[in-house]
Amino acid sequence: MKITKLAIFYLFIFILTIVLSLAGVRLSITIGIIALIVIAMIYRHIHILFRTNNMKMVDKLVKDRKNDPFFAYLYAVTYGTREDQLHSLETAIVKYKQPAMKYNCKFIKAIMEENLEEAKDAANKINKEPLTSYAKCYIAAFEGRTTDMRSDQLTQPWMQPAIEAVYAYKMKNETALHHYAQESIEMARGVQKYVLIHTFEKMKTDL
Repeated sequence: MKITKLAIFYLFIFILTIVLSLAGVRLSITIGIIALIVIAMIYRHIHILFRTNNMKMVDKLVKDRKNDPFFAYLYAVTYGTREDQLHSLETAIVKYKQPAMKYNCKFIKAIMEENLEEAKDAANKINKEPLTSYAKCYIAAFEGRTTDMRSDQLTQPWMQPAIEAVYAYKMKNETALHHYAQESIEMARGVQKYVLIHTFEKMKTDL
């Protein structure tokens, strides 16, 4: 699918170049037009990943790129089983070499398996803020350590209410879970909003 889309894009650029050339447009202007098209496409992709509130756009991106390990996990969270999620995380752990990505995936997998010792080890190795602090606060909430589940390092607005939602989930407090989950979702954007929506929905179902 990705190769087909790339082929169509390059064909479009090729045809556009020929049309502009036949129309007598100068080469510098043609290059400028093509550059603007490329920039617009890159911006749209970044907007979907990090800024949009349109979850239909994010869902389409996740479906289109579900063979990528990162998006495979998002797809499994939304449409798959617990086993699908674990398998996608195992694949991502092998593929990704960057510590932040690799150990964040290990952390999520360990939390899903309720292996808190492994989760703590992974959290210490993420080595990137605010992800490290978020992982540590998440573990504290999971263990019911309220004094350790808050941090000034949680610089993304969605993070602290997400931690509070995890604590509410562990305390089986449905009202608090709904409140903090909604607050966290409203603060998030793009792919992060998407994964929070579906993660909290599963938490509510399991409560």
